[in-house]
Amino acid sequence: MTAVSIEKKVNGTPVASPELGEGRDHPDEEQHTPQPAPAAPSRREEKRLDKSTDRADARLDKAQEREEARRDADHKRKAKEEERQAKADRKAQQRADKDKARAKRRKERRTAWTSLQTRLTHHMPMWGLPVVLVSLAVGATGQAGAASAAGMGWASAGVPVLTEGMTLTLAGLTGQAIEQRRPYAWLMRATWITAAGAATINALGHYIEGKAGDPQEALYRAAMYGVASMLGLVLWWVVMRSKRAAISGKTADEVARWKRLGRRHPLLMRRARRVADNTGKSMADAYATVWERANGARPGEPSIREIRASRRAAYRRRLAQSWDGRRGWRKQSERAAAVVPVVQADTVGAPESAGSVGVRTPVQAPALPVALLVPGGQGGWVEHPVPVLPMTSPKRVRTGSDRSATARFPQGKDAVSKRVRKSVHDDRLTAVRKLVTAAAESNQDLRKHPSNRAVARAAGCRPGTARELLATVLAERGITR
Repeated sequence: MTAVSIEKKVNGTPVASPELGEGRDHPDEEQHTPQPAPAAPSRREEKRLDKSTDRADARLDKAQEREEARRDADHKRKAKEEERQAKADRKAQQRADKDKARAKRRKERRTAWTSLQTRLTHHMPMWGLPVVLVSLAVGATGQAGAASAAGMGWASAGVPVLTEGMTLTLAGLTGQAIEQRRPYAWLMRATWITAAGAATINALGHYIEGKAGDPQEALYRAAMYGVASMLGLVLWWVVMRSKRAAISGKTADEVARWKRLGRRHPLLMRRARRVADNTGKSMADAYATVWERANGARPGEPSIREIRASRRAAYRRRLAQSWDGRRGWRKQSERAAAVVPVVQADTVGAPESAGSVGVRTPVQAPALPVALLVPGGQGGWVEHPVPVLPMTSPKRVRTGSDRSATARFPQGKDAVSKRVRKSVHDDRLTAVRKLVTAAAESNQDLRKHPSNRAVARAAGCRPGTARELLATVLAERGITR
């Protein structure tokens, strides 16, 4: 075995270990030679070692301090971020709470305004409220002032409360009755009576108040106050009529029709209401029943009166048609007999019977094959034969002429006319060429496109002429249809 040298450090100084010989009996056993005692380090070496140790400790302490400072900074930063986030969350929550509260207040105000508007406009639209308010203000102040001038003292303040308040109360009850489809006619009449009484009190009070001065001015002032106090009720009445029509479900034409029927046939309308109440029919069916009983026909059909009038008119028309131009009362019987239709058969050659005389049918004047329609009864038309009268005009009808159309109308035979026809023919050919070129550029089959109708429309000619023009242009391209 090769000798192996082992070095050991004693106090930082390497020391060589003894070598193992080849002839040793126990090579595994280590032969320790006595080592010399380590030399004591010098003072300078100790100072250097102490300084290096102090510097290492200082570096370690600084590293620990920096780490602690970094940790403290991270902790403070996280704390500040958490505080900032918490503050932002609080502000956002406060803002959300404020927005929610604001939205809630806005919704409550909107709901309150809508409720108030609904209550105010229950019987009057918004644009009509100023009129009603001004009318009430004028009426109330005028009545209070007139009552005070009349010497009522403190009781003058209760006059407008009684009059205007009564009118408003009855107006509200009438509106509710109309809306709930209950009887309202007597409420409407009571409202108008109280309103008229309030306007009368207002007008008389102002007239008495200003009568000491100029009577005309007092009368004008009283009239103005009375009319002003009634305008609000007039507007309310118009709105109620519209509301009643809307609730009834009838159209404006139907409402107007029933009003016209009530004005023109008041008795029939009363009977129709009685029939509707007794039988439970609708107003339309009840009115149809009453109309049939009174006129003998259903509504829309000719009544007895109209049938009789139509027959009388037809009789007078036949009487007028059979008039021969003679005048006088003695001819009335003859004219009446002429109205009677005559027998169309000729009985001249018939054998006479007992008590009978042969009568010849009068010869009727020739008439046109188409009868003339003249207005008849109930909007109908009656056929009236038109007699053919002989022409008494001395003018002779031209039956023929020596000259032909060409001789009578020589246009088209001169050179100018031929040149014009040539120009028109060239223009038409140009138009057809353009149409065929457009069809070829569009990759259309020239055996089918353009059509004869399109060519005729483009060239402004008849279909036969258009066919000839198209054949000429297609022949230029070597195409034959």
